[in-house]
Amino acid sequence: MAAPVPAAAQAPLLAPPPSAIVNAVSDAALAGCLRSPRHCGTALWTAAGVTAFWAGAAAAGYLLHRPAVPAAGPGPLPTDPAVTAHYTLDPDRLLPPIRFNASELDRAVSPCDSLGAHVNGRWEASSSLQPSRTQFGTLDHLRSIALLQCQQLAEQMAAQADPVAPAKVIGDLWATGMDEAGIEVAGRGPLQPLLDEIEAIDDLQGLVAHLFHSSARGSNPLFEFSVLPDQLDPSRNTAYLAQSGLGLPDSTWYGNPDKHEVLEAYRAHVSATLVLSGMPPDAAARSSHDIVSLERALAAASLPFAAYATDPGAYHNPVSPAEAHTQTPTIDWQQFFRAQGVEPPATFSLGMPGFFRGMDALLGGVPLDTWKAYLRFHATDNAAPCLASAFVDQHDAYHGGVLKGRRSRVPRFARVMGIIQQHAGDALGPAYAEVAFPASTRRAAEDITAQMTAALRRRLQQCEWMDDSSRARALGKAATLQIDLGHPRKWPIWDHVGTSRSSFLANVQAARAHAQRRNVAQLGKPVDATHWKLTPQTVDAYQDVSLNRIVIPAALLQPPLLDPAADAPLNYGAIGAIIGHEMGHAFDSVGTHFDAEGQENDWLSPQSRQQLGALAARMKAQYAAYVRDGRALDGELTLDENLADLGGLSLAMDAMLHATAGSPDPMIDGLTRQQRLLVSYALMCRTITTKERAEAQRATDSHAPGQVRADMAPSNLRDFARVFNCTEGAPMARPASEQVRFL
Repeated sequence: MAAPVPAAAQAPLLAPPPSAIVNAVSDAALAGCLRSPRHCGTALWTAAGVTAFWAGAAAAGYLLHRPAVPAAGPGPLPTDPAVTAHYTLDPDRLLPPIRFNASELDRAVSPCDSLGAHVNGRWEASSSLQPSRTQFGTLDHLRSIALLQCQQLAEQMAAQADPVAPAKVIGDLWATGMDEAGIEVAGRGPLQPLLDEIEAIDDLQGLVAHLFHSSARGSNPLFEFSVLPDQLDPSRNTAYLAQSGLGLPDSTWYGNPDKHEVLEAYRAHVSATLVLSGMPPDAAARSSHDIVSLERALAAASLPFAAYATDPGAYHNPVSPAEAHTQTPTIDWQQFFRAQGVEPPATFSLGMPGFFRGMDALLGGVPLDTWKAYLRFHATDNAAPCLASAFVDQHDAYHGGVLKGRRSRVPRFARVMGIIQQHAGDALGPAYAEVAFPASTRRAAEDITAQMTAALRRRLQQCEWMDDSSRARALGKAATLQIDLGHPRKWPIWDHVGTSRSSFLANVQAARAHAQRRNVAQLGKPVDATHWKLTPQTVDAYQDVSLNRIVIPAALLQPPLLDPAADAPLNYGAIGAIIGHEMGHAFDSVGTHFDAEGQENDWLSPQSRQQLGALAARMKAQYAAYVRDGRALDGELTLDENLADLGGLSLAMDAMLHATAGSPDPMIDGLTRQQRLLVSYALMCRTITTKERAEAQRATDSHAPGQVRADMAPSNLRDFARVFNCTEGAPMARPASEQVRFL
């Protein structure tokens, strides 16, 4: 990722969905996740790689039946008038946590050859994906645990006689989503009002008006509208417009001969979905070709994922409504903002202007019937997971099967919980924090955070690529860095949403529209520093450069990432490395363009900028030396995430050594403290993935595959060879001259 980046940019450990659709969080403000992989999370360390409705469900997948273990006692209830009920969890319905087990290490593979294979090789060889899963690993197990916890919370909320507003929203969504018989009887009935609205469009003006109203409902398929901190003044919110509109994971896939079969499968999916929407088969087949041709044209005007992932500045293009109108004559932006219920701002960001110019030409140049078929398809495809089984099966056959290799349907409860997390997740947040974030966990997290903060200061003082002036600015930024743990200080408002026990799709539409209204209402107002862009139950983290803040949700603060009963090296190698990863983003190629106040400001001296560039070039070349399926990996796309991995692991090792200084090394399981920290880090990277999902992630994930992450950062540690007694020339024993020193 190259600077500049919008002030609202975040730096999570994972990439956004390849389809560039909002990730599994409820607030429409999180459309900002589209802006770059740094904006918000979807699936820690790996791309979620799913469409919006299925983001949470696919991450959870089908759950194994495991022996029950006692659950931790409920933690302190967050202080908030919206939380009036106490919630409990049945431990017999939860999965046991994963914990490090030295017997799983592959003694036949030396960590000097591959730390990842030494720690995870036996597990990978003996594990297989269940038909409904496209990926599984340590962090996916955490997502399954969080999903089961949230399922119990939703059931309790649905049973309440007089719930508070957030609980009513969750209860209504859960009750209607689990009403399988009612959904089957309804068929496409809940979608019909929207289909009728599309069918009633009779001219270009009506088409544009429909897009405007779709934005107000948070469901515009063609372009994204969100309100986020202004890059030029991060203390206030401004409007951002960004490209969307495509059904394939990346714009480059439409013209790539290697993706021809995927494109043809998509065309067939478009046709089958149109038939489900009520279009005659012959007409659906003809329209599918027209829709794919339209999307080809949109793709030609769109930036590929790799471009906007490495240049988030593509999202920032401040213009007045009048100036924007000269670029897009078909769209009156004054009317657009009024349709959102707000007065037009003096300026807003028309990101990716080439896309909007191309889109505008297509609005007037493509036959109206093609646009109506396009809208009909995307409306049906987006609603499909909330409708009858025929819609669900068709949706997942393409999005789950073709794109990710899923071989069977995700269980209903997991799919419904994923949809709830997608559209109303922060309404679940207070209850989840109550049951999953006890005081003992908070204390342990705070202790590690304090050690990591001290380690950051020490490492910056010794940073080899910074000169004195740059180091002073870096230390100033580190001194004001805020780290939020567990849950936000203030919960979002969920009053007057309009959900009921009548229709699952209608409830999802109501929740989405409410979140969009809530977001749009922030236009022009001061930024709310207490707002989180992740829910407490999301297994992810992010760094917000506009607020100089790191967010670590409660779902991450669980074993094996954080276990108050475990020894320090295991915790520092996991949650310590995650916290350090987010710290590292403050000083990478993007973070060094934003100062301690969140202002866009290249605070590196020319000499330090040159040194960072040379370091980055070495990191890119090092990563490109890894080969998967006969092809080198993309060192440019993954640069900053690889730097953050290295910085985070270095900080974690430093912090652990200082935290345990003066006490004898207990040599648990025959491993030194440093060895235990490194194997804990590798355990966190454990994952297996379908080949289809891996292929999509290659093009749309700014993070390295888990197997590479387990090796690459450790091999750059100065002391790795000494820690594991590696001989010179071993693959993991990089010569000092070839190692990258970041933090």
